[in-house]
Amino acid sequence: MPRNDSGCGRRGSETGSDFAIDRRSCLKAAGIAAGSAALFSGSASAAEHRGIRFKRTVNMVEDAGCDPTGTEPCDEQLRAAADDYTLLKFPAGTYKFTEKNVVLDTTNLGFRGEGDVRFAVPDGYNEKLLVADRGTGLLFENIDIDQRAHGATPGLHLGAADDLQIHDVEYIGQGIHFDSEPRSEGGGNPAVTNALSPIVRSADGTGVVENVTVNDAGLMGAYNRGEGRVGVWIGMSTRGTITLRGCHIEGVPNNGLYCSRTYGVVRVEGGTFRNNDISQVRIGSEGSYVDGATIEVDAGASSSPNPGQMLNGRGVRFEVGSLDTAGPEVRNCDITIADASHSGGGVVASGDIGRFDVRNTRIKVDVDGVRGVLAKDPTGGAYNTGTPYDGTLRNVSVTGSAGGTSAIELRQRSGSVIEGCCLQVSGADRNGVTVVDSDDCVLRNGTIDVTGESVVRENASVAVSGIGDSGTCPAPSGASPSQPQPEPEPQPESSEPGPDADVLTIEGAPGADYELAASESLDKATTMDGATIDPNDTIDGATATGQVGGSGRDSFAIGGEITKLVLDGGANLYYNGENVDPAEFLPNTLSVESDTHAEFEFTASDGVVKSAVMGAADPNDSVSGRTVSGQVGEGGRDSFAYLGDIQSLDIDGDATVYRNGDAIDPDELGSGGSGGSNVLTIEGAPGADYELAASESLDKATTMDGATIDPNDTIDGATATGQVGGSGRDSFAIGGEITKLVLDGGANLYYNGENVDPAEFLPNTLSVESDTHAEFEFTASDGVVKSAVMGAADPNDSVNGRTVSGQVGEGGRDSFAYLGEIQSLDIDGDATVYRNGSVLANPTQASKKQDALPSFGRLP
Repeated sequence: MPRNDSGCGRRGSETGSDFAIDRRSCLKAAGIAAGSAALFSGSASAAEHRGIRFKRTVNMVEDAGCDPTGTEPCDEQLRAAADDYTLLKFPAGTYKFTEKNVVLDTTNLGFRGEGDVRFAVPDGYNEKLLVADRGTGLLFENIDIDQRAHGATPGLHLGAADDLQIHDVEYIGQGIHFDSEPRSEGGGNPAVTNALSPIVRSADGTGVVENVTVNDAGLMGAYNRGEGRVGVWIGMSTRGTITLRGCHIEGVPNNGLYCSRTYGVVRVEGGTFRNNDISQVRIGSEGSYVDGATIEVDAGASSSPNPGQMLNGRGVRFEVGSLDTAGPEVRNCDITIADASHSGGGVVASGDIGRFDVRNTRIKVDVDGVRGVLAKDPTGGAYNTGTPYDGTLRNVSVTGSAGGTSAIELRQRSGSVIEGCCLQVSGADRNGVTVVDSDDCVLRNGTIDVTGESVVRENASVAVSGIGDSGTCPAPSGASPSQPQPEPEPQPESSEPGPDADVLTIEGAPGADYELAASESLDKATTMDGATIDPNDTIDGATATGQVGGSGRDSFAIGGEITKLVLDGGANLYYNGENVDPAEFLPNTLSVESDTHAEFEFTASDGVVKSAVMGAADPNDSVSGRTVSGQVGEGGRDSFAYLGDIQSLDIDGDATVYRNGDAIDPDELGSGGSGGSNVLTIEGAPGADYELAASESLDKATTMDGATIDPNDTIDGATATGQVGGSGRDSFAIGGEITKLVLDGGANLYYNGENVDPAEFLPNTLSVESDTHAEFEFTASDGVVKSAVMGAADPNDSVNGRTVSGQVGEGGRDSFAYLGEIQSLDIDGDATVYRNGSVLANPTQASKKQDALPSFGRLP
């Protein structure tokens, strides 16, 4: 007798929380199924498929009345016919499903297609098409999932205590939700249903997933903090053993096989896993392995619409999260990293994984900076119970044309063994084996033929024996042998910053993404302990994007001011090694205050964090990257620090909004600037030249009376150069922060029509003070003007664009505001120099990168 009602109205415990069943659907399923035996008696003859025995068979067209043309839905018929010891047979055709169909607590239930059988869904369907679980003995065979409808991303949830059999299933179509966007740009990404979620709930239960094909040609970069579509997901509800045999998973945005955070054992045997974002195969539990698989990342051969936006094209990733388990293996595999915008490596052991093995495996890497095997620094945490973190690599070959870093790198992996391995790489500056902070490691009986050093020890002891320096190493099947590559063009080095460089370190929470930009320059750094130069992070000019998981750290040497800081997922920040509040780097504040109750949501262009500067940092408000949503109660005030512009602001209720401490009309915000369009107008003295730059955008404007669009002025991206003679005016619409303001010849400035002091836009001050007499001259990279902020604006001093020359008398102090860096400073006489109010112990060092926290220009 069916037990479909046993789960109604109940949310499961940990083992049952991986699928949601709304009460209406569950009651509907139970009500229909209660009489299913009488309605659909079907054939009484016994049958057996894949070791599961059935007492009767229901023909879903002749007996149950399903429409095989895909015109009428088959949801109710399926739920009604599902019963104990029952095989549901689907004749060739297409069957339409429009709801989540839930079938619980059955014994020996089967879904089997005869011929070409497809389950189809409508446009925008983003749910599990079928949830069959909580019973024992479940078959799903020879039924394809048709996801060609616009925006359709259906999934299958198939679970059993034991005897789970899934065979010959293909997902047809692209599988892109129509609201998904790379990196959560624009409207952001929805949570997208995983293609297949198999579960074996009993510790001694088994399941087989065979010949399942998911070729989504999906959207890269739509990882969405773990909510993007997964090919096959095996989570903590699995306690038994699942074998995935001969499967093909390609083009999904959130791991091809995501099978790492489980209490069960996952065995991947054969199959092809190609061009999935984050990783191709992800395992971690004790006894789990990947054996005989073909694993490839090749953006040039990808069917995805945007392969260049892949976040991390790793091969195999060992990872367990917080679970107390370890010991996965890769063996007899062919792994190729041929073309990827970002990749962590061919085989990557995350910091949370303990002991691991890689055996009899061929790895080819043709992407510079990508390692064949990388074992990261252990992060400890829940798993750090004294179990070793060593790795064993036997008969592993690493070939390819990749340059830089090392073919194999092990970090804090004492006791590791590398034996019988063959490394033959042709890329420039490629080391063989690097071992860091590890004791008692062994490297023996192999070949290391590289352009860099064979073995690099960093605070490590490695016993080396039987290593040759030439030979031919086996490449993955189908991959071409390694060939010498032409010398690459010289690239700027990510060198360690000097002693006076400003270094910002981002320490991430799990799944934390970030965007960072500076007004002058931005380079990777490893100054802080544990900070990595991660090839998966991207630097484009003075802008960086990346991700840091767990307690990982990324460090950057900053030149000039920080102009963008978007932290999506939470992070700790360190400035020159000192833990700091992210709000210190975001110059503007927005506060919402209410005497009753109000709800609000707003978006800032270049980053936002909670702040207590102008009110309270409410822990109940939500900050996600650039967007804030929250509520404020009676007499409360919630405050946030932000960079750039307020792009949108919605308030539901009676509230007062403050920007930088001043009450404003909320309707002023959200039209592309911090209070509408921000317009800077330069009114020139005779012969006045200027240079102007903004962090985001810069366009000509004629907002102010008399401002001209002068054909002699030049705009290149977000930078303008020009001249204004007499009382002429040039106006510009500014996006983001002003990052350069050079006025050569003098000028009046207007901001949104209001006359302002140019010093308000130049965040740093330099002051020269003398008790006797001193003469001085200095140059600032991006503009300097006289200022009275920290002293006097002496009319006798001369300012010419970027250069100041002047003198200071007995007891005097002359002050200047500037942007960028001090490039030179010469003083003749006895003087004290202040930068941003602090005494410079050695003024001759002022031309090095600033060692004070950055301040910012005018707060619009």
